[in-house]
Amino acid sequence: MPITTHQQDLLGFIKDELARRRGEWREISATAKVPYFTLSKISSGATKDPRISSVQALANYFNEHPKAA
Repeated sequence: MPITTHQQDLLGFIKDELARRRGEWREISATAKVPYFTLSKISSGATKDPRISSVQALANYFNEHPKAA
């Protein structure tokens, strides 16, 4: 099943946040309960359609832990 525009927007948000917070991945991984390797694969684009559970956990983390601009 192809991903929708909304899913692409959410995945883009996740990738942008991972790029901005590259030095924080260990904390993000531990708190969001998403494997570090999964963060790496999402960030690099190796995983083009990650599991919704991973995307949701990361979206929740980034919304609950905003980074100052």
